Amino acid sequence: MPERPEREGLGRDHVMEREGVRWEDTTDEADFSPYMPEAEYQARIRRARELLAQHGIDAMILFAYGNKQYYAGFMESNYRFTDKWRHCLIVSQDHEPVFVGEAVLNSNLTKTTWLKDVRLWSAIRVWRMPTRFMDVLVETMHDLGLHNKVIGMEHGPGHMMQASYAELREIERRLPDARFVAADELIWRQRMIKTDWEISLYREFLPKVQRVWEAGWRAIRPGIPEQDVHREFWKQMAEEDLYNTPSWHNPQLFLCGTDAPGRWRLVTPPFYHRIIREGDQGFADGGVSYKGYCSDIQRCFYVGDKLPPRLADLSRWGRDAYENTVRSIVPGMRGCDVFKTAEKEVYRQDWNQLVPIDFVGHSIGSLTHEPPFMAEDDLTELEPGMILCIEVGCFGDDLVWFGNMPEDIYLVTDKGLELLGVDLPRDIWLCG
Repeated sequence: MPERPEREGLGRDHVMEREGVRWEDTTDEADFSPYMPEAEYQARIRRARELLAQHGIDAMILFAYGNKQYYAGFMESNYRFTDKWRHCLIVSQDHEPVFVGEAVLNSNLTKTTWLKDVRLWSAIRVWRMPTRFMDVLVETMHDLGLHNKVIGMEHGPGHMMQASYAELREIERRLPDARFVAADELIWRQRMIKTDWEISLYREFLPKVQRVWEAGWRAIRPGIPEQDVHREFWKQMAEEDLYNTPSWHNPQLFLCGTDAPGRWRLVTPPFYHRIIREGDQGFADGGVSYKGYCSDIQRCFYVGDKLPPRLADLSRWGRDAYENTVRSIVPGMRGCDVFKTAEKEVYRQDWNQLVPIDFVGHSIGSLTHEPPFMAEDDLTELEPGMILCIEVGCFGDDLVWFGNMPEDIYLVTDKGLELLGVDLPRDIWLCG
């Protein structure tokens, strides 16, 4: 920070308050490391403009974390949900994207995004900036000529929002000539179909995921604490440079059921010191993330040398129901069609079975669960370029044996589904 001359009769603190403070930042090329190529960023903005025009929307004000990441490449390790660091992204038909946000975010923006138009605020007065986010946002909307236009907002479910209901209402009050509409259909229409760059990223990413999983499974054996298994997962994540994961994803969920029949435990942070025993059953679901993109894989395990007969049946039934469903999926099917197909395949294995959750798959991207969902009420047609997680299984109805529910990540192609990256056995794994 450069020295400033002191005015006669004023202490240094008063000079800072009157004249402000200026940061000197490096501009070394080594500091500039966007998560997505510039061509990808520009292509996303062009597509957004096309969809805005088709939906009769002049601009979108985006607060949800995943949408700021998708349209601007903006990522941060500290998720700032309070109004102390409020920020948003404006994507419009006629202007380059504009970021309105608290000044502490500027260094991250300049080093990791292609954004050029950044409007900053700070409640810390020595920075000599506007002190309220809402004032800067409203002024920006007037400056862009959007104060009396149709403005899309994130109204529906599925967004990781970083704004309060009260703030959204304040925006509407302070822009009384604008018409506010839901932008969700537009956003998901674009994000459902993955770009070539996103598909190539998953091809690079998922082999890393497989190595993480294999390291974790090798650690499961009688006599060690559950905590140590998680430790092996995290060690391998660090080895694979999957540094996004500690920010907000718990990578694995273990469910162990040998404490007593029917006493299943979801083991999430804080981890437990419970000692793994022979006969334990469990599963891992979820996954690590990479460059802002999530994975979601599921496998089940049993600690022992051989599966008990009932568990062997469930292992085979879950595997076959899952694989038969996957082979049946083609473009043009709707989410509800996939659900019905999975339901039929589960019944084919054992007529006592029920589909245990209200969907058998979903899309994935900057969030683990994105639309479309393979659910009974989802009418979205599958299209080439979608990336889907398919999860189908068979479970014990006696609360003694858990069961088997594989899950993998697929690309929808012209002919069906293509498995991406992870290729692990889909039977119940024997560990120990």
